[in-house]
Amino acid sequence: MKRTVTFLLLGPLLVTLAVWMVAVAIAGRIDDAFVAICATASFLFALPVSAITGLMDGYLARGLPSLLRASLTAAIGASLASGLFLTLFTIMFSRPVPPEVMNGALCAGFFLLLPMGLCSLLSDDDGNRRQHLIEPACA
Repeated sequence: MKRTVTFLLLGPLLVTLAVWMVAVAIAGRIDDAFVAICATASFLFALPVSAITGLMDGYLARGLPSLLRASLTAAIGASLASGLFLTLFTIMFSRPVPPEVMNGALCAGFFLLLPMGLCSLLSDDDGNRRQHLIEPACA
């Protein structure tokens, strides 16, 4: 349950915060509608990527230490974001992807890199697992 809430709520919110800060730096406080559209689109874009990454993190949690799992989860999230961005572009325009769009896909991946790794570290339940591994002798 902790992993689900962390990945489905905190992950997209962190991505939205990062995109909001970049949009405010680019457009300034003058164009609030542009900033709101960018923040909403980033939340909706990050939600399915974060859900899939959370599932992968839960699978990796069984056998990997937390730091290795966090780095792999961050890489999976960035790959999924870039792939989803390129897939949506190809579906909408059905032509070869220009280099500018490829750079945009890499930026989308980098925006999800840190939040997915952080969500993986925050949803670590390694301490609970260690407690259940040792059973009392009288049981």
